Amino acid sequence: MNVKVDYLIILAVWAISAIGMLLVPKRYRRKAHVAFLFQQFLNWILGLVVVEHKWLEYPVRELHRNYSSLTFEFIGYPIIAVYLNIYYPKVKKGWARFFFVLAFPTAITVIEVILETQTQLIKYHAWSWYWTFISIWATLLLSLVFNRWFFGRDDGEAQVDVPGAKQA
Repeated sequence: MNVKVDYLIILAVWAISAIGMLLVPKRYRRKAHVAFLFQQFLNWILGLVVVEHKWLEYPVRELHRNYSSLTFEFIGYPIIAVYLNIYYPKVKKGWARFFFVLAFPTAITVIEVILETQTQLIKYHAWSWYWTFISIWATLLLSLVFNRWFFGRDDGEAQVDVPGAKQA
């Protein structure tokens, strides 16, 4: 594929991510910001480990001194973690929650494999699709656990005082 197309994909991820952050409902913004920053922290560490060990590389990237992908590790993937955290089905049964969490790494892995085979955005060396799946699944679960711990029972949603309503 053409390098210009690769840069168009990067630009599209930035645009979709910016729109995605703007579309976060107001009552979930605190939770979204915490999820976004926590995921960036995890991706920064894990991304550097992976590229420094040359398990994979990003031939087409935005910053030429940093060998990880700014777009995917610091913008695209964290926004996905935001939506996982704010729409996680707390009231559903265990199987529904399990498949909800499983859907995110599955979709991301499929997209990454397509990008790996069709573009110069990512190239696997000592890496495979199942490492992507496992690392994404683990970091998304860590994000859920961290958000639950950080917000406690409040769960990051804004409290609205309704006149005449009973307080729990």
